[in-house]
Amino acid sequence: MFLLALVLAATSNYASPADGVLEGPLSVNGTSIVNPVGRVVLLRGANYPGYELAPFPSTHSESAYELFARAGFNVVRLPISWSNLEPIPGTFQESYLEFYVDRDIRWAKKYGIYLVLDMTQYNWATKFGGVGAPEWAVNQYPPTEVGMRRAVSDFWNQTDLQDHLATAWRKIAERYANETTVAGYDLLNEPWIYTSIIPTLNVSHVNSFYVRVINSIRTVDPNHIIFLEPSNMPPTEFPITYNIVWSPHFYALSFEPFYNQRSVGILEADLAEKYQTFVVEMKQPMWIGEFGAFMKDDSAHDWLRDAISVFRKYQVGWAWWAFYGRNLVIPNQLHVTWATEHPPPVTEPAGLTLNLDAVLTGVVLVEVVLIATILYSMLDRRGEMEDTARGPVRRKRRPGAFPKH
Repeated sequence: MFLLALVLAATSNYASPADGVLEGPLSVNGTSIVNPVGRVVLLRGANYPGYELAPFPSTHSESAYELFARAGFNVVRLPISWSNLEPIPGTFQESYLEFYVDRDIRWAKKYGIYLVLDMTQYNWATKFGGVGAPEWAVNQYPPTEVGMRRAVSDFWNQTDLQDHLATAWRKIAERYANETTVAGYDLLNEPWIYTSIIPTLNVSHVNSFYVRVINSIRTVDPNHIIFLEPSNMPPTEFPITYNIVWSPHFYALSFEPFYNQRSVGILEADLAEKYQTFVVEMKQPMWIGEFGAFMKDDSAHDWLRDAISVFRKYQVGWAWWAFYGRNLVIPNQLHVTWATEHPPPVTEPAGLTLNLDAVLTGVVLVEVVLIATILYSMLDRRGEMEDTARGPVRRKRRPGAFPKH
């Protein structure tokens, strides 16, 4: 029994990738993301785009989630878009979540994977060659680069437009408030500020928008993590700290024609600066919501390997950009071996989190020891009986043994 207790204690030190999905929501403890029993959860996985496209999102597949699980991933960052949620002002498209996002939640739950719902945008809207804002929110702007920058800049100055997006987020949160497969909500992808259009814009405008959306979400969902992406300006102190994770993107040297492995120091310096800002100074967890390399040669694989090495050194989670589902291939450099890479617990757990395979192995070991002990006792007893049959003069008493009567 003592040996079994040691086995149970040893196997409870590490949580599986799926741990917590069915037990309760993830939360923030200090500078770590933890599961419901206080274990650190290092979210590592991929972005899975397609649902952000408008008006016809791409479909996803269950086989993709099976592949994510085989690669050791425990998270998928799922891009969605405002334009699909509110195609008409004041009309929330619940069917978009039902037909698309809900399916991914079922698949993610089946394979023990968390989802981060990401309100994505790039180039702000379809009108400007991107995705994100609905057509009705940008129809007064010309379909040019200047028009896009003006539309984004006006958004930071127009609280009525921000209220539309905050309401959309509240309805999302209301739907998924009790869904433990959802790790949290990424409020806006890459919230850039264009001071060339409005010179007075600064990071406080982004922070004010974040506070507006967080307050809207937490009227219906007080528990889920909020992922915040920094703008393209230096971040400042943020007034809300409860269940906040900062999620910068990591693209150092990613768009160079080729990558030289001697440049790994540049990658580490970039991550170290982010770590200093968000973890050390702001005292919040940091999670890399996007990273990837786009060299035309094989050096992209070297970049991925070095980036993963730096993330591991700083114990920072990540989501690779991106898995499109075309070839069902995930680079080998991204595969996660949880048995050797899982971080230690941040706090003492409220209960044991058991690795069933290890427990069964331990039980078998205990049984082998017990059987061996019984066999030894039987053989020893048999020897005593044979000695007794031969006569007492032939029996040499063992030191410390009781004499026979």
